[in-house]
Amino acid sequence: MLFDLNILFLLVVFALGSYVQATTGFAFGLIVISSISALGLAPIEVTAFVVSFLSLFNSMIGLQGGQWRKANFKAILWFSIPCLPATFLGIWLLGFLGENALNLLQLILGLTIVVSSLLMMLQTNLAKQGSSIPVFLLGGMSSGVIGGLFSTFGPPLTYIMYRQPDSLRTIRITLLLVFALTSIMRLSFVILTQDVSMQTYLLSAIGFPAVILAAIAARYYPLPISANAMRRFAYAILLASGVSLIIQGW
Repeated sequence: MLFDLNILFLLVVFALGSYVQATTGFAFGLIVISSISALGLAPIEVTAFVVSFLSLFNSMIGLQGGQWRKANFKAILWFSIPCLPATFLGIWLLGFLGENALNLLQLILGLTIVVSSLLMMLQTNLAKQGSSIPVFLLGGMSSGVIGGLFSTFGPPLTYIMYRQPDSLRTIRITLLLVFALTSIMRLSFVILTQDVSMQTYLLSAIGFPAVILAAIAARYYPLPISANAMRRFAYAILLASGVSLIIQGW
C-alpha cells in the first residue's frame, strides 16, 4: 500500500476521531467507521477491527494517571453484563451480512450513525437523573449488538451516562473505561475465532501514531473552543457520513 491521498485521509480521520474522543469521551468509532465506509476506503469488517484496536489505545491514554478510579463502576457493571453476549451476536451478524447483504449492512450502519447522532444531540438538554438497572441492561444489550457489528459501543451508553447526576469528568472517564474494556473484548473474540487479514493489521499500524499523538495533544493542548462546540462539529461529520451510507445502501 503506497502512501497516497487515501492514506493521508485515513491518518486525518484517525487523528480527528482520537482528538474528539479524548476531549468529549465519545465519537472515535463513529467518526472513523462512518468516514471510511462512506468513501469506500476499506471493508466495514476491516474498519471495525481497526476501530477497536485504535480506540483501546486512545482510551488508555485518557485513563492515565489513575483517572480510571473516578469512573462510575456501578454503571459499568450493569452495562457490561448483557454487553458480552450481545457483542458476539453483533460480530456474527457482521460476518453474515458482509457476505450476503452488503447493501443492507451499509444501510444499517448509516441509520445507526444518524440515529446515534440525533440521540447525542439531545443528551446535552436532558435532565440529570439516575437511570434504573433495567435501563443500563437494555443499553448494554443494544451497545453490544452495534458494537459487535461496527465497533461503535458508545451511543446508548453515552445517552444514558449524560443523564446521570455525575460530573462531566466522571462521565468522560466512565465512557473511556467502557470503551477500553469493550475493545479488548471484541478484539480478543475476533482474533481467536477469525482470520484477520494483513490489510487489517497494516491499517491498524498506520493509524496507531496518529491516534496516540492526537490523544496526547487533546490532553495537553486542547483547542480554545467549548466542549459543546466540539460536539456540534462531531455531529455534523457523523450526520453527513450517515446520510451518505444510507444513500449507498439504498
